Amino acid sequence: MMTTLTITLPHTPRELSPNAKTPLTQRGAIVANKKKVSAKQRARTMAWAITWETLKGQKFVPTHYRVIWYFKGDPPDDDNVLTRCKYYKDGACKAMKIDDGPLRCLGIDRVHDLTRAGQVEIVFERRDNENA
Repeated sequence: MMTTLTITLPHTPRELSPNAKTPLTQRGAIVANKKKVSAKQRARTMAWAITWETLKGQKFVPTHYRVIWYFKGDPPDDDNVLTRCKYYKDGACKAMKIDDGPLRCLGIDRVHDLTRAGQVEIVFERRDNENA
């Protein structure tokens, strides 16, 4: 029985960052919103496909997850990392056919690694012996 599932994905687009610049014009806001909606859908679909492929038909119901964000340069804020990965988590949970509400975040690791920069890993874990 599986106890962990790790999926590796690219960093999400800038449109999904909570610190993304907002356009000054109404037309710019409409275009930015369309880009953001499209980026959300792409992120969910990509995470769904990679999770589905990784599971290979096995059933897995995690209780916790952890995010590992590989970067170069300045480290991102924890809340930004978690917000940008929300749509990845949604897509992965859809592939596992579970509700993401009960999942608990174990933490966010920001790793300065030039060879893996631009990647994010989401590690899902099943912990049966905890009351959390």
